[in-house]
Amino acid sequence: MNRAHLFKLCFVVAAAFAAALFVTACGGEDKSGGGTFDVSGNADQFAGPTPLIARFTAKSKNANGDVSYRWRFDDGTTSKEQNPTHSFPRPGYYTVIVDALDEEGNNDRQTFLLGAWPPKQWAAAQRAPLTKKGARDAQRIQQDRTDARHAEIRKRLRERAREQIEG
Repeated sequence: MNRAHLFKLCFVVAAAFAAALFVTACGGEDKSGGGTFDVSGNADQFAGPTPLIARFTAKSKNANGDVSYRWRFDDGTTSKEQNPTHSFPRPGYYTVIVDALDEEGNNDRQTFLLGAWPPKQWAAAQRAPLTKKGARDAQRIQQDRTDARHAEIRKRLRERAREQIEG
């Protein structure tokens, strides 16, 4: 196996492991006695170059009636589609959350972590061997990008709130 394939394999395994660590479930009890209401979701990719375009799917079990879904994409946008597609144009980490709610108020949540990388950095990473220092440096830079994006979102939200208050 050449270095590029080994790196890619390590990166995919690390991304899958990180996503698994961030998956949470906090649902209500199904009142019908059929079990606990549960939502499960997936993304067709968890990392890649920008613009990272991911297709998400969600399904539920033990629901009472129709289920509504709400996706939050960590860039200030949301979707109420059960299976949305979303584009992440800026590099950084994105925490994507899907909430599901059935007609009786039972709910559950699942969270995913995605990494969108600058195209040149992504391409170089496919060819270069993975080192501990390189991974640490890339993670720090990626987190800085994410923090900057979050600061911009908070600023926009504050401005929008101020406009609504001032009328």
